[in-house]
Amino acid sequence: MDRRQKKTRLALYKAFQACLGEKDYADISVEDVLAKSGISRSTFYAHFKSKDDLRDSIMRNIFSHVFSHSLEGESSHDFSKSSVLDYEHLFTHILYHLRDDKSLIRVLLASSCRQAIMEEMRAGVEPLIKRCIKDRTLVKRGVPDELALLMLREDFVVSVSYWFDRGCLESPEIMTHYIFEANK
Repeated sequence: MDRRQKKTRLALYKAFQACLGEKDYADISVEDVLAKSGISRSTFYAHFKSKDDLRDSIMRNIFSHVFSHSLEGESSHDFSKSSVLDYEHLFTHILYHLRDDKSLIRVLLASSCRQAIMEEMRAGVEPLIKRCIKDRTLVKRGVPDELALLMLREDFVVSVSYWFDRGCLESPEIMTHYIFEANK
């Protein structure tokens, strides 16, 4: 994607976020996004098929990096010296990324997009939870692994939802501690 395309997408993402701050997702039209962004209808449709496609692109954009398990140093946190086998650091890293996108994630969670964003979180965290179960880092004692995966995935999503509903008051480290303590 060239620089101009990135700039257009960013303008649409920001306009969509602004619209979500004013209206519920179901009440937002493509026209609303276009009015806020200054982007033409033809340019919008050159990038996206619909408002849903724009929403899905935004969520993919957020979660593709959040759940990448890349431990690079970044402005809000630096886990670059951590091992990718240190699952607590990986979870904390994920939570930092979610908090970095707090304003966007909060408006998505507060809208009728809530279920869609929660599904993206479930899908994103599942591979990490599978590794934790395999390595016995996170366990549900006496529970089959398949059921433990579902339970641990929901624990994560509910914990993140709780955290955002409260304005991310706790640090990512504290939230990771809660998740791991509840599942040892």
